[in-house]
Amino acid sequence: MAVSKSLLGSLLLAGIIMGLVTSSEAYVYDVGGRDGWVPNPSESFDSWAGRNRFLVNDKLVFRYRKDADSVLEVTKQDYDACNGGNPIQKLEGGDSEFKLDRSGSFFFISGTPGNCQKGQKLQVVVLAFRNVKPGPSPPAPPPAIPPSPLPPSKRPTSPPAPPPSPSSNSTSGTGTEPTPSPSPIPSHPSHSSSLAGASTITLGLAAMILGGAFVY
Repeated sequence: MAVSKSLLGSLLLAGIIMGLVTSSEAYVYDVGGRDGWVPNPSESFDSWAGRNRFLVNDKLVFRYRKDADSVLEVTKQDYDACNGGNPIQKLEGGDSEFKLDRSGSFFFISGTPGNCQKGQKLQVVVLAFRNVKPGPSPPAPPPAIPPSPLPPSKRPTSPPAPPPSPSSNSTSGTGTEPTPSPSPIPSHPSHSSSLAGASTITLGLAAMILGGAFVY
């Protein structure tokens, strides 16, 4: 029993949602706005249609006097010629409703002779889907502007070269670059100590020889 109630609730909710979607997708238009379906309208019917967007399943309502007028759906040729002798469909009886059941163009004229020539005619263009919304083309990207060159006063300059280090071997007044003196080759510590020892022995021997000479 609980399953049946749950299923019934789901179906009821789905029906409500479908009803809302259906009602939101279809629109009803009063042809001519406040004036209705009349000859010599304050705004031409084609201009009124151009301000609206008609889609499949939308409806047109023609409001007119029951005993004075009617609506004829006609071909493009009869629309241009205001010829009501061979209509596709005739609507009469006062406020008439017409469903736009396909995409494409529909043409309507008044059923009263002479009224079509007075501007009582309508052309409607129906789009196929509601999500088809013609809009303005996206703006073109701005052209790339190359960077302007800096003026000479603001251009970066390379740092000046450092002056040459002075040397005792450089000659003043000449444009020649001084030649660096060769660095002395350091002697190995063992070589220095050996030379010092040899010098000490040599001095000792010389002193002994000189001392013997004075004795004799």
